[in-house]
Amino acid sequence: MFDSLELYTDKMQPPVNLGLHFEGMGALLRAKLSPPIARKMLLEGHRWTSSEAFKDGIVDRIEAPEHMFEAALALGESIAPKATMGVYGVLRGELYGEADKMFQSISYVHSRKTSREAKAKL
Repeated sequence: MFDSLELYTDKMQPPVNLGLHFEGMGALLRAKLSPPIARKMLLEGHRWTSSEAFKDGIVDRIEAPEHMFEAALALGESIAPKATMGVYGVLRGELYGEADKMFQSISYVHSRKTSREAKAKL
């Protein structure tokens, strides 16, 4: 476990610090996190250590950097058989449906542009 590992590096900034917004930005946060944690992330741009992120439910697991790849592969291998049954995606959609619809509505993959231009230039 890496307690000093931050989710944001110095080069990665939360959207609120950059004046960025897109429609539905909070949908996934509302679906996954408690209201106080979602506000802390979206409105305050809080930076979490790995331990804090685990405690607050932002991440499901913590691995040391040298074990991350293997852990991700093991997780993927455990989920893959469930996905082939066709029900995994449906159930995931039930959990995060609103967020999924919001992301599809702004996605370039789905031939739509974002609903608002950013106020900051990167």
